[in-house]
Amino acid sequence: MILAMAVILGLALSLARHGPGAFQFADLQLRGLWLAPLALALQVPLLRMPFCPAEEVLVPQVLFLLSHVLLLAFVWLNRQYDGSLLVGLGIVYNLAVILANGGLMPITPETAARINPGASLEQCTIGYHYGFSKDIILPREETRLWLMSDVLVLPAPFPWPTAFSLGDLLIGAGIVGLLQATRPEPAHSRHASKPSSPAVSRVHGRRRHGSQNQNAKELTERRFVR
Repeated sequence: MILAMAVILGLALSLARHGPGAFQFADLQLRGLWLAPLALALQVPLLRMPFCPAEEVLVPQVLFLLSHVLLLAFVWLNRQYDGSLLVGLGIVYNLAVILANGGLMPITPETAARINPGASLEQCTIGYHYGFSKDIILPREETRLWLMSDVLVLPAPFPWPTAFSLGDLLIGAGIVGLLQATRPEPAHSRHASKPSSPAVSRVHGRRRHGSQNQNAKELTERRFVR
């Protein structure tokens, strides 16, 4: 949810700054573009798994980890763009805490209950995959790198209460930055700023020099006529 909000915010800011041209992506020469949708597709099986013991999501979990490798490769190939390094750093943060906790992102029972109004702590079984998410329910004292896990919360009355991590926040900020660089430079600006080749410069130089000589010759002739 937080990443979807980042995309919406990034597009809105880009539209406010650049107008309709903000949505012209032709000049974004992204390399390895196929890696991003493939990585997101690999996360779908885990995100569709219901509340269940973590052992039952082993295969989706492996695909989920593989998706992070593909996303890092995509970011590395496009590291020249503003915001890409923030996205990469966020992915590394998330991957670090996921690997440190057995392959899923930890969320405490208290946080899970907080984003599910009406739910009790007893319903948040320790060691279970938190349904339709990337999370595993773990108590704080058993969570490695707890501060990097899903500890940040958008609670009710937000329409979709959600928990997210510091890594998600960095990825979101990076996405907003990337979407600010989507407006292509106007053609006339590129032509105006394009440096002249040495040959063209020499031709223009000879023309200016010839014009100066002609002016001097005409001035001399006028003096003799007088």
